[in-house]
Amino acid sequence: METQKSTRQSANPWTNLPQEIITEVFLRLPVKSLLRFRCVSKSWHSVISSPQFRKTHLEISTRNNIYSHKNLIFGSGAPPTVFYTCSLYPKVDEDHSMDTVSFDYPSSDPDDEIRIVGSCNGLICVALDPCNVILWNPATRKYRELPFSGVTMFNRSYGFGYDVFNDDYKVTCIDHNPAADPAQVHIYSLRNDLWTSKDWSHGKVYDDPGVFFHGAVHWKVYYDDFRGDWDVIAQNLTTETCSNVALPVPRIGSGVEVKLGVSRGLLCAFHDRGSYMDIWVLKEYGVQGSWIIMVSLPYSFLTRHPRHIRPKILFVSENGGILAQLGSNLIMHKHHHCLETYPLIDNIEVEATTYIESFISPDFDHMWS
Repeated sequence: METQKSTRQSANPWTNLPQEIITEVFLRLPVKSLLRFRCVSKSWHSVISSPQFRKTHLEISTRNNIYSHKNLIFGSGAPPTVFYTCSLYPKVDEDHSMDTVSFDYPSSDPDDEIRIVGSCNGLICVALDPCNVILWNPATRKYRELPFSGVTMFNRSYGFGYDVFNDDYKVTCIDHNPAADPAQVHIYSLRNDLWTSKDWSHGKVYDDPGVFFHGAVHWKVYYDDFRGDWDVIAQNLTTETCSNVALPVPRIGSGVEVKLGVSRGLLCAFHDRGSYMDIWVLKEYGVQGSWIIMVSLPYSFLTRHPRHIRPKILFVSENGGILAQLGSNLIMHKHHHCLETYPLIDNIEVEATTYIESFISPDFDHMWS
């Protein structure tokens, strides 16, 4: 009997590895694999479920910028919603298998429209009309409904990000109620499970939602007064103060020609100049001279699509590959030609974003326990 037990142990090389080595291997595996491995043994479950392991797993995934933890997620805006996910590893111009994940929030109104506000550290912020906001981790299938913010108007804009100083996730909501003077910005803290409000004097948000980068939510705002001007405002989530961000191109007209985004850990500016879209990346945050053009995306290959529809850039790879959403299609483009056009959902505008797989929970008690 003892011989048979020894034989089984020797056949499984994992039993002979030190726990430190096993942990190091686990820290570099995707979340889906780790969720399965929790069921192998009590010791593995204990390691994978510890808060410190989950934080370290996120740090390694983010620091190394390994695309095996970076995913694309997309789906229609009408519930019941099934989102589709695929990995961005190793390149955006290679085929990927699609997985499905249900958004299990029990909406009581079948007419609710789902909007993806943004993603941060594996959490995706989802807004449902008229006034529900949900934090959701599609890898672990956990979600949290935020308390009512007090904003009942439909004309509001959301942003989502991480306050590193306070180890807190925050949602910002700018109220565009014309009866409110001055305008208000409402800020939700996951740590405190509470909304706070303060005056907003930085213009009307032009593009929704806000873009999180470098500890701040970035808004493109328009001043509807004699200036007729627009700016980019960075709302710091720790200090809750705002500052201006210089862009690589001068202000033009109403500002519709420039949109903001984040890809590969860099702030991006997408400048629509008619027949092309210039994709700029900011190599050094806060330094205007460090903006460089990564690639120019021609619109000539979009002849089959309505001219008024412009692509939403989802990802820009190091080799110049571009992943973009165009209406209900997914576009892969590289080296001045379109590689593939994939229909996502027939004739339906989709919600799409990229996110990193993590164990971060939208439930505060589980995050820091």
